[in-house]
Amino acid sequence: MPNFKKLAKNYEELAVKALQEFVRKKSVYDESTIAEGAPYGAGVKSALDFVAAIGKEYGFHVDTCDGYATELSFGNGNGPLVGVYAHADVVPVSGTWKEEPFSGKIVKDAKGKEMMISRGSSDDKGPLIAALMAIKLLKDQGMLDDSFRVRLVAGGDEERGSSCLEHYFHAMKKAPSDYGFTPDADFPLIYAEKGIYHGSLNKVIDLKPIIAIDGGVVSNAVCDRMLVTLPMDKKFILANKENKNIEITSLGEVMLVAFKGKTSHGSMPEKGESAAIFGFKVLSEFYKIPFLDNLAKVLANPFGEGFGGNETSKELGANTYNYGIVKYENRKNSFYLSLDFRFGEEAHPDECVQKLAKAADVEVKVSSKAELLFMPKKSPLVATLMKSYKHMTHRLFDKPAAIGGGTYAKEAKNCVAYGGVFPSRPGDIHSPNEYIYLDDLKHSIAIYADAIYSLGHIKK
Repeated sequence: MPNFKKLAKNYEELAVKALQEFVRKKSVYDESTIAEGAPYGAGVKSALDFVAAIGKEYGFHVDTCDGYATELSFGNGNGPLVGVYAHADVVPVSGTWKEEPFSGKIVKDAKGKEMMISRGSSDDKGPLIAALMAIKLLKDQGMLDDSFRVRLVAGGDEERGSSCLEHYFHAMKKAPSDYGFTPDADFPLIYAEKGIYHGSLNKVIDLKPIIAIDGGVVSNAVCDRMLVTLPMDKKFILANKENKNIEITSLGEVMLVAFKGKTSHGSMPEKGESAAIFGFKVLSEFYKIPFLDNLAKVLANPFGEGFGGNETSKELGANTYNYGIVKYENRKNSFYLSLDFRFGEEAHPDECVQKLAKAADVEVKVSSKAELLFMPKKSPLVATLMKSYKHMTHRLFDKPAAIGGGTYAKEAKNCVAYGGVFPSRPGDIHSPNEYIYLDDLKHSIAIYADAIYSLGHIKK
């Protein structure tokens, strides 16, 4: 077996520089700049173009996939096709940042360890770059030409539901890999992922005196800020002037009320504090709005206890419910609240949705369903990836895990999530001050090189 730790050192600084440039691409979905060849807008296109340019520079075959993704491939061997699926899009910026969120700024933590703070540094641009450098290493060392094939697919829409891979596999009819992984979760490896329903809670209702509500940025993150437009009300201002989580701005005949919370990933809503549910409670108590009062009570518990949707599965744990985006307009009397519902193998998701609709007195529309993912722990894919991880890290007792998050592994056959977040280094994905330690970025290159090489030598 080649000494990948030693070989990877030649690519570490190159990886850091590439990541700094990559995270400066503001690759957030932007409907206003959608165009031919840019189905997700100009920002995402700039990130996919960056991957294409660096892939061409490194000598890979490049396919821009109609602007939905960028595929880099190399190798002509008769062995397995190994696929790596990462994403170039990121969630919008929210909350308060210590550094400019698209700067690629490198700082030191309290122990002097270097870390890059930027949106996408951990989810998923850092791991994507580490995997790219691993494949470049294999290519440069002549390890791909006569043995197996590798492709790296950088998608442009993972954060909104992975329509990019839907296009890649179905519209373009790309063949699935024999073995694959997505570097978009945790090390050592994720063998199971919860099922996910995306949808919304809808109601035609008059919420007087509320004029408008606008909260949250994405459905798969806890709403950390909700803005409510109300008629000027000095009594409301007086009643809430001491609450540090409420900001009120006077605008003549109306006032803008900002309710503040704490964001977290939609798969772990219990780690956040919903500004929406907090706001519903305050508004319902002051203005006596029964619908919001009931909603605050029914939705308060992120595991569904408020409406009987709390179920726990042996492998994948408890159901979770996140309500990331809220909208209301009094001109249309239209109320909208997004739903991100994740469930385990023993859950009854359709029954839970029905219970939610009845208890909250809303219409629940399910817009997409992603099924559960299970990969046997003794499969060649899992066994090989775990062996590479343990060989490179010497963490011999780490075990594969099951998670609530959803990754490209659901869209790509013969695939599991593998890194790039190390134990005790959460990366704060979807949160302010998202980061990646440079040591982790560099270490991942060797792990991925070992893993890809090993997958390519599994005998069919």
